[in-house]
Amino acid sequence: MTKKKEERTTTYELTKGWKINLCDKVDILDNKDGKVAIILKAKNFGNIEPIVIDLSEDAIRIHSLPHFVDSLSFTLDKKIEIVYSPFIFEQEQQ
Repeated sequence: MTKKKEERTTTYELTKGWKINLCDKVDILDNKDGKVAIILKAKNFGNIEPIVIDLSEDAIRIHSLPHFVDSLSFTLDKKIEIVYSPFIFEQEQQ
């Protein structure tokens, strides 16, 4: 039997009215100018490339999107969602 660790999520309120829900396996850095970096805590495969985005009142500009991100989406009510590839967290569970 494999015990699955329960994942906790936290909602972060970012600049310009944007919000994002992130699991406890990532860190987020942001500033008042709308620059955001989202970094994995785990160093799987030695790849620590962050997601880097710029936020404005009505747009998101993506600067860096690592290969282990399946999707990054956003809604008209300023919510950001990131879906990671399942393999990126598999090693932690083994």
